[in-house]
Amino acid sequence: MGWHIVYGTDIGEWVAKRVQGGYDANRSQAIGLKKDGEIVAGVIYENWNKKSIWCHIAVEGRMTPRFLAVIFDYPYNTAQVDKIIVPVGSDNEESTRLVKKMGFTEESKIKDGRPEGDIVFYTMAHDECRFLTDKYRSKIGARHHG
Repeated sequence: MGWHIVYGTDIGEWVAKRVQGGYDANRSQAIGLKKDGEIVAGVIYENWNKKSIWCHIAVEGRMTPRFLAVIFDYPYNTAQVDKIIVPVGSDNEESTRLVKKMGFTEESKIKDGRPEGDIVFYTMAHDECRFLTDKYRSKIGARHHG
């Protein structure tokens, strides 16, 4: 069966459950990665305001280069935002490592914003995203245009 990129409510609900959040199909976009029919990764994009968009990421396996290209193509080239915002609980070391490895940087924090600690906001600007380079974009048949 292999790897497949999928969209929809089942992905949104899968991600929401893992990030302890919610998913509204009418106000969000969910993109997932399935391996042999099982969801292994997904993102929810929400709160688009023409300048930025919020992203929630869940991974229970590995992500393919094509999936990384697709999940960064959506906010920057389809939604045409300048910045992605990822809220992460300060106690969530695994997610912190993941978003930093992807290239997000800590921009701000809400102290005691969660029962378990702070909410840390990681961001990535369009021009900081390595997943928009030809190395990744070629995986989805697209080319970098700036």
